[in-house]
Amino acid sequence: MGERILDIKDLVIHYETDEEVVEAVNKINLSLEKGEILGLVGETGAGKTTTALGIMRLLPPKVGHVIQGNIFFEGKDLMECSEKDMRSIRGKKISMIFQDPMTALNPVKTVGDQIAEVVELHDNCSKAEALKRAQEMLAMVGIVPERYKEYPHQFSGGMKQRIVIAIALACEPDLLIADEPTTALDVTIQAQILDMMRKLQKEKGTSMILITHDLGVVAEMCDHCAVMYAGEIVEYGTTEQVFDNPKHPYTKALYQSIPSLDKEVERLHVIPGMVCDPSNLPSGCSFCERCTEKRAACAEHDPWIVNVEAGHYAKCFQYTPEWEADKDE
Repeated sequence: MGERILDIKDLVIHYETDEEVVEAVNKINLSLEKGEILGLVGETGAGKTTTALGIMRLLPPKVGHVIQGNIFFEGKDLMECSEKDMRSIRGKKISMIFQDPMTALNPVKTVGDQIAEVVELHDNCSKAEALKRAQEMLAMVGIVPERYKEYPHQFSGGMKQRIVIAIALACEPDLLIADEPTTALDVTIQAQILDMMRKLQKEKGTSMILITHDLGVVAEMCDHCAVMYAGEIVEYGTTEQVFDNPKHPYTKALYQSIPSLDKEVERLHVIPGMVCDPSNLPSGCSFCERCTEKRAACAEHDPWIVNVEAGHYAKCFQYTPEWEADKDE
């Protein structure tokens, strides 16, 4: 701990088509220490997966564009790396568990070959050694090793997700980006996979970005938490700070939406309205229309991120003197 492995500066990513420009990620700043787990949470469409694809340099060609910003990994700016350099980094230094296992696997290659390919490419070993490693990885994620000769269509959705995880972990990367890694898994397998990822993180000092909708997983796994909304980081801090003392109205609303076993309610709490259209973002705060604490300034001006306590940041006007003046009026 204490050595920074990832540093994202003012990252802006757009998806550009003939019809519109989607502002998917808007000037986000994030850092990750070696051996640390960062939870990235937010509703669908917040820009979490786009941020991950930007780090991996895997944005859709001709459509996805990094408009500005830098992504420093172990001191090297990935935006200045050639595609050849990125191929040597992906899989070995940085791995990603993709959200949709149905499209992440090659349907015409056996699962064993797909895992072995990563090992053979990055660890300079023989094909036999790589296949042996592939069988070990299958066993690690709870699949019978003898099934390494089978094809993706012979596995269930949850098993495909486990195979994708095995590919990502095969070379024991320094940074693991896990995009909803347990979405397709049942509860018992989910617990096993999370335990396996935590074990790797502790034994190898692997850093991790965990993208999830499950706040319970963040509370259990993560050291820091970043809350995204409309392509922006609206709150950031240690997991304890964000969970015990949430500051941004969106973060508070997310917690209020979690069902409680202690309270009897007729109806669960919902956040009113819809996420704003990323192709037509408002000039003021992107959460303004759904916020129960908004003031006049919120609709007119975009708030800046404020250090509300040591290491705890929130992008909201209520922590500035202007908020109190506007409230008094």
